[in-house]
Formats: sequence, structure tokens, C-alpha cells
Amino acid sequence: MRFVADAMLGKLARWLRIIGYDTEYLPSAGDDELISAAEGGGRLLLTRDGELFRRAVRRGVPAILIKSTAIVEELSEITRTLGLRLSGETRCPLCNELLVEGGDGPDVPARGKVWECPRCRKFYWHGTHWLKINETLEASGLR
Repeated sequence: MRFVADAMLGKLARWLRIIGYDTEYLPSAGDDELISAAEGGGRLLLTRDGELFRRAVRRGVPAILIKSTAIVEELSEITRTLGLRLSGETRCPLCNELLVEGGDGPDVPARGKVWECPRCRKFYWHGTHWLKINETLEASGLR
């Protein structure tokens, strides 16, 4: 499952990436550009904008109108609608690239198991933030 999210859903886009879903986030795109990105990329459009949702559906572009404003409920909506599950991979929450395990060189933090984004060169590890991520996933029904 691949997604494109509108400007109102930046946090949801980051969370979808964390759980492994290819999610394009276009915060400055207009409605036509969002619909075209979904249509041309074989993506499902996620939006809170009712008019954008209706326009996409009229053009035959798959879309979900997100009603919630809290991340747990947003993830729950998608889980219920699509049967979404953890994908087994993780993407960079910033740039959407698949993370790779490991990394070497002077910039690698000494934190145990580390993942690196090959595009933006950010590092990720299971720190204290990981507990909050797991709590959120549990509350949304994804774990």
C-alpha cells in the first residue's frame, strides 16, 4: 500500500513511514497536484479536506477522508478501513527512504543497533522514544 498525504496530515505521513509504508507527503501541493500524485503513482490519497476527497473520488482516485485529528485515531481509522498492519520494514520519517541496518564511520552514534537512512544520512535507534512509538502503535491496534 502506497499513500500520498495532504498538508494537514504531516504527522500521519511520518507515522506511516515509521511503520514501513511508502508515503509521499506534499505539504505545499495544491489539490490538482495531490490528485495527480496519487493517480500517477498508484497511491491512495489521504486527506482531511472534504472537497479534495470528493474531487479525487470523482476522478476515480482512491482516497480516504480522515476525520480524526489525533494520531492514534488517525492510525486506527486507516487500520479499520484498510486492514493495515506493520509492514516489517521502516522508512525514514523525514524523506521516506527505506532504512538500512547498521552504518559505520565517525557519525554513527554508539547506541547499540542502529539504522541509517541512505538518502538523508540520519541515524535511528531504539531509544526512549521507541517506548512511546510502541505505546501509540498498541493503542491504534497496529501492534
